[in-house]
Parts: sequence; C-alpha cells; structure tokens
Amino acid sequence: MYSLGEKMSHDVQGGLNYALLKIHYDCDDYVSLIDPATGFVLLNGIPFTATEDYYVVGVAAYINDANVVNVERGWTQFVHGQPAAPVFLAPILAAVGITWPAIVPAFEAKDILFWADQNCWVRFEGSSRTRHYIPANTYMRFHRRHFMFYVMSAGVSGNLRCWIEG
Repeated sequence: MYSLGEKMSHDVQGGLNYALLKIHYDCDDYVSLIDPATGFVLLNGIPFTATEDYYVVGVAAYINDANVVNVERGWTQFVHGQPAAPVFLAPILAAVGITWPAIVPAFEAKDILFWADQNCWVRFEGSSRTRHYIPANTYMRFHRRHFMFYVMSAGVSGNLRCWIEG
C-alpha cells in the first residue's frame, strides 16, 4: 500500500513502473492509402527516386481517418515549409480534390521502422541532418524524434515502407 505522499512509479517491485509501461506510444502511422469506395490500394509505402522527397509524420493516418487527430495524444499543427505536396502524394491528393496546405496535422515520431525494396537514403528534418543508408530488404529502426523525413534512392528507384509511432 502507498502512503499519501508516495508515488507509484517509485516502487518498481510492488507498483507500476511507468517508464516501462510507456514503451508504446499513443500515435501511429503507416504510409498507406486505400480508396474507401473500392477498397483499392492507392499507396503502400513511399515511392522514391533519385530526387529527394519528403513525408510529414501522420499525414497518411490523417487522410485515412480525419478523426485520428487528438491533441491530448500528441497531435499538433505542423508547418512543413515545403512549396508543394510530396511528389508521390500530389496526384492522389489532386484526384480527390485536396490542396496541400502549409500547415498539416502531424505528430512527433519517436520510433520508426523502415524497410525498402531497393537501397535508399533517409534523413530526418533539418537540412544539415546526416543521411542514413537503408540497404534493400533490410529492416532499420530509429529512435529519432522528428516530424518530417526525406528519402531518395541510392541507385534504383523503389518503395520505402515505414511503421511510425510517436
């Protein structure tokens, strides 16, 4: 039993260890879009080429379900500073009549797992960030806090799959 002034997180053996309990996160995103009318998969991952493109964390989750945004769980309005929508997303947005705003709903990623079918480079927001090499058919996990990341091929164009929590 706990006294009035004692906190449960201090008693690891008999109570709850909140540091371990909070391993999962309240927000998640997977870059995929499905047409709700037909069930057809419009997008499953981020197609990449030799030209660097970007992705704002949470955009696919928001497009799939606008009710996912919850500020109490970490969602915010993010100013991405890009002149246009990501190249891979622009035709899909245009087809459904969505214009790319300067501020989009997003959350801060804290854990991200990448897998690419071709070699690629990934860098996290900020123009001077280091590029990370993702070899083809290899899972790479990063515990890097960020709202946005960039991807480009390291030779052949391909597809980057991302499982994101934050």
